[in-house]
Amino acid sequence: MTKGVQDMPLEVQHIRSALLREFQDRISMEDFVKKDPRERETALLSRAVSAKAARMLTDCSSDEAAAGVIDGRDDFGIDCVAFSASGSELWLVQAKWKDKGTAGFDTEAALKLVHGLKKLDNRDLDHFNERLQVLADRVHGVLRLPTCKVNLVIALIGDGHLSPETQNILEEAARDFGGLGRTVEYRVLDQRDFHRAIREDLEPQPITLKAAMDREWYTREIPYKAVIGEVSADQLAHWYGGKGDEQGNEKGHGERLYDRNVRQSLGLTGVNQTMVESMLEDPEGFMYRHNGITVQCDRIEQEYHSKRAVGQPTTLTLHNASVVNGAQTVTSAFRAYERDPEAVAEAYVLVRIISLDGAPVGFGRSITKATNTQNHMERRDFIAIDTVQSEIQKDFRLSLDKEYVFRRGELDPAPESGCSVTEAATALACMHTDSSLAVRVKGSTNVLWGEGPGGAYTRLFGQQPTAQQIWRAVQVFRLVRDQLTEVRAKLTGRPAAIVDSGSLLVAHIVFQRIGRDKFDEPDDEWESLLDEVPEQVNSVLACVIATVDILFTNKSFVTSTFANEERCARLVDAVLNTLERGTGLDSPTNLQEFMDGAKKSRQRRPQTVRLLVDHDVIADGTPLLYAPSAAEEQAIGAWLDADPRRRRASWVNDRKAPLIWEADGQRYSPTGLVSRIWDAAEWKDQWSTVQGPKQWRVSGEGTLVEIVERLWRQIADAGESGEAVLA
Repeated sequence: MTKGVQDMPLEVQHIRSALLREFQDRISMEDFVKKDPRERETALLSRAVSAKAARMLTDCSSDEAAAGVIDGRDDFGIDCVAFSASGSELWLVQAKWKDKGTAGFDTEAALKLVHGLKKLDNRDLDHFNERLQVLADRVHGVLRLPTCKVNLVIALIGDGHLSPETQNILEEAARDFGGLGRTVEYRVLDQRDFHRAIREDLEPQPITLKAAMDREWYTREIPYKAVIGEVSADQLAHWYGGKGDEQGNEKGHGERLYDRNVRQSLGLTGVNQTMVESMLEDPEGFMYRHNGITVQCDRIEQEYHSKRAVGQPTTLTLHNASVVNGAQTVTSAFRAYERDPEAVAEAYVLVRIISLDGAPVGFGRSITKATNTQNHMERRDFIAIDTVQSEIQKDFRLSLDKEYVFRRGELDPAPESGCSVTEAATALACMHTDSSLAVRVKGSTNVLWGEGPGGAYTRLFGQQPTAQQIWRAVQVFRLVRDQLTEVRAKLTGRPAAIVDSGSLLVAHIVFQRIGRDKFDEPDDEWESLLDEVPEQVNSVLACVIATVDILFTNKSFVTSTFANEERCARLVDAVLNTLERGTGLDSPTNLQEFMDGAKKSRQRRPQTVRLLVDHDVIADGTPLLYAPSAAEEQAIGAWLDADPRRRRASWVNDRKAPLIWEADGQRYSPTGLVSRIWDAAEWKDQWSTVQGPKQWRVSGEGTLVEIVERLWRQIADAGESGEAVLA
């Protein structure tokens, strides 16, 4: 991503990425071959906006929309032409793109669009460019209809506001060209419309299923409609893998059947293979040996073949349906059908169909979670119905054009194409400031999915991280892993064991050394930072190997040391402080003395605020200024600027609450005040952890962390204290 793209508002970045994906290879740019690349992209995006507008309004294909783009010389204010399927309606689109999301539509643009309409209405097509000439017959065909409808469309990457003068021009054109059965209207599509459309493009298309029940069945209407009965297994097979034919059999939906399920089908596991064999060997007895399936849908339509009564043959149409329990049964029915269709037609499955029409929010999710007990369930399966994960998946597609998979059974994307939720959660756990998460994950990744207070999943995803934050965490995690693998091959004995047991703790320390604020750097600076990660790993690992023996002796058990949260917390503190002071393996005496002091006191080292207060570094009443990161500035900068006091605080020498916020006169810790600001600004995507001392600055002195680092160097040089500073 270029610097220019990073300066765009996030919504505009999303729209840009989606438009390029859809239209970059479809829209002709031959007239811009010799132009500056930046100018060429701006023109392409403007044309893509017009094509996207055509798609949104006419439901045409991407290719058809691109074919209607006529923007260029002699377009007379018309960038794209689109037609209704019936051929009685015409759309004339003028589009405007602005990187900042500030595109407007003035009176000059309106007059130009109306002039283009006049020329088309007068059949004066000869002066239009060649792209319009290709569409001339279709344009004539619509305009000569006595009841045709013409739509003037203004497509803007902006707020869509039109001045009264501009509106008057368009309304006058509508009056002049309308009448006698013909109508002319205008409408505006703004940035919000386009962002909504590209998000909807990522939503799975609703599935409609037919379920014929020709045996006993029953229904209940209160409190919510449900139908329970027997469905032949070959119907389930067609739901999954039907070919579609002229007899009305629909094409199967494959894994999309399970979009609302906690996981995809797991392939031919032992349990599923047993189901296949059971269906083939004793189809009539299959229903007695299996639990059946549960289907959710938005609405049920019911048709009767003869008598309208419960239990009589009926066909149900299930709108926006999903199999929420029994994915393995449905997939097994398809596998069996491939081998012997006739046998599968004799097997029946008990199906429970639940309509969510009128049900409260969360009712469907609770059913999905409660009914998934037939096969072995893992805790991570249930995150698949957490909307946060689907939102992250969309963010990956929109912001990064990468894949993010979170259902068990889905194939992990290629490393360069994206990541899985397990890899993402592991990276975020290492990135977290609490080292205990990395310790627990090393024992079992199952701890990643714990919910509720203190649960790892809640701590990592409770406030949805952005796709960029996750992806960059994964990039660092992969580099650490690869470097450790390379180094491990050259080690033996105790150092090798430390790599094996402490790999995630090493990753955690590397993340802390980088600092979370660095994860919002521009792309070029981020790439430079990534280049430094292997050397960071080498430094951290060397210090970890030495420090383990100093803190816990060389007789300590490596495996148990790295499984002990308290020991690992001490180890992390010691390594971070040692590396921060710059005294590494080349200064064993200093390191030994520092660690000996740590062993004697066995107390957590003073944090930034404690050291500043204890040494009376900052005078009471000293003003401080909030120094947000680029991501924070983009998210809450406008809120901060609305009241200048929101960025200001003053210092009080108090260990717990040294900052007085000008906005409300209350006292906070540095971290607590940043959190308060995020909450007050209603920043929904705020991070799960805060490093407040890095975000408050004393004019001419630097941040609290920078001040404390200078203080510590003075203390260390003077030999006044053996304590270390935690930034």
